[in-house]
Amino acid sequence: MGTEPRRARWPAHLPAGALRVVRWSARYEETVTFYRDAIGLPVLETFRGSYGLDGTILGLPGGQVHLEIVRAGQAPYPGGGLDQLVFYLPDAAAREQMEARLAAAGARPVPQIDYWQANGGVTYQDPDGREVVFASWIYIPPGS
Repeated sequence: MGTEPRRARWPAHLPAGALRVVRWSARYEETVTFYRDAIGLPVLETFRGSYGLDGTILGLPGGQVHLEIVRAGQAPYPGGGLDQLVFYLPDAAAREQMEARLAAAGARPVPQIDYWQANGGVTYQDPDGREVVFASWIYIPPGS
């Protein structure tokens, strides 16, 4: 009671230097185009036949955050339930710039969960139907 939460630190037992989110795609070419061209993530690497898989690795400046899109082939969509990738942007102006970029690429916002509606977010779907959220603020964990 009345104790302050400890400041979260990267776990000592998990000395990761980067984070990668991997998404399987039944609409691979369209999905890569969406993240590369509409959102503007740079391609770090592509691969074909690597352990039987084809894919594209996209990343943010500094190379510590990666998004890997893997061709699903004949496999059904592997996701289910809430599946979001959230980009925390510094302010509403940055979010509006992304909205304009996506509109120019033909993307339109989709209905979103109440949380994003109430907190300055806008939600789109990638070609596989997964949600991509752009928030107009940067999440800072409590106690940071």
